[in-house]
Amino acid sequence: MTGQCLCGAVRFSAVLPNDTIQACHCGQCQRWTGGGPLLAVRAKEVAVEGEDHIRAYHASAHGERAFCGTCGTTLYWRMQGRSITFLPVGLMDDQSGLRVGEEIFVDHRPAWLPEWPEAKQHDAAEMQAQLQAFLSKGS
Repeated sequence: MTGQCLCGAVRFSAVLPNDTIQACHCGQCQRWTGGGPLLAVRAKEVAVEGEDHIRAYHASAHGERAFCGTCGTTLYWRMQGRSITFLPVGLMDDQSGLRVGEEIFVDHRPAWLPEWPEAKQHDAAEMQAQLQAFLSKGS
């Protein structure tokens, strides 16, 4: 998979381990995207060009959100100090074959936004428990 920001200053290639789009409805993602959820795909083996244009923001004790310093495009979310793990779908050159398969922080989904009925649903308590389990492993 390949993609880029709006102005093209940041480009990337990555491997997608599956065809699932994750819709995150947490308050930070809603503000970060300027509306609805962050629609992102899990990614691995991410290669980035134009890293000098990337600006990062530590919005929590563990997460890092990055954007293009030239055009402001949302670029990725990752655990601080780790590899890039989530890339917004809108950056991808080809979005064919993808589907929304998971919604997280569903108890924060705006009332005006309908759910994706075929997607797995996880509330904030479930996501916080998963995060704590991950952090307690130290990995």
